[in-house]
Amino acid sequence: MGAFVRNCRLCKEPMESSPFMMCTKCLVESDHVRTYIVKHPHVSLEEIAHSTDVPLEKVKNMVNLGISIRKANGTGMQ
Repeated sequence: MGAFVRNCRLCKEPMESSPFMMCTKCLVESDHVRTYIVKHPHVSLEEIAHSTDVPLEKVKNMVNLGISIRKANGTGMQ
């Protein structure tokens, strides 16, 4: 039986079987974005992309997927 391969929810690249829906690179980048948003809650997507070195399109995809401050700090605030 072959390895189960699926696509990352964020970058759509093939990834190995994992309990996560995103590849390792996207998990790290989303963590950087969440951390930045917690520290700087009122910045633009462009500023987030520039400050975290995550491409703007990927930051926009994170927003579309619902990656938010709520998931970063557990408060329920978005």
